[in-house]
Amino acid sequence: MKKFFIFIISIFLTMFICACDNEQSVILFNKHVITPDTIADAQSNTNVFKPGERIYYLITLPKPIETRSLLIQIVSVDGDKDERLGYDLVWGKRVNLRSSQVRYYTDYIVLNQKGPYIMKVYSRDNPTKILTTGNFYLR
Repeated sequence: MKKFFIFIISIFLTMFICACDNEQSVILFNKHVITPDTIADAQSNTNVFKPGERIYYLITLPKPIETRSLLIQIVSVDGDKDERLGYDLVWGKRVNLRSSQVRYYTDYIVLNQKGPYIMKVYSRDNPTKILTTGNFYLR
């Protein structure tokens, strides 16, 4: 019984101690131009914005993309209920990354209609797989 108990504890410890090497892409939204200072500021990092306000975003890329090209889409979640089951494509952009932007991309958008939105980022290497998504709201 004691060996079984030690075996179970060792399994749980190895699950919690082993580090995962799977870094994921992330989207960070901000009310101000993205700099190292504004990233650290907890009050400017938000996902709730006012209509007509600039929405700055930062897309991190843990691995370099071979084609150095991203596809960015913004989808309105509660669009016309009879169209696309409530999803409406609001904005899309094809981005070519510069040599200095191998691991990130930053820009801003301005939207005027209130509601919840989803930003989706795809790589041109594999356009059927979503790199990352981020939710934000206009109130």
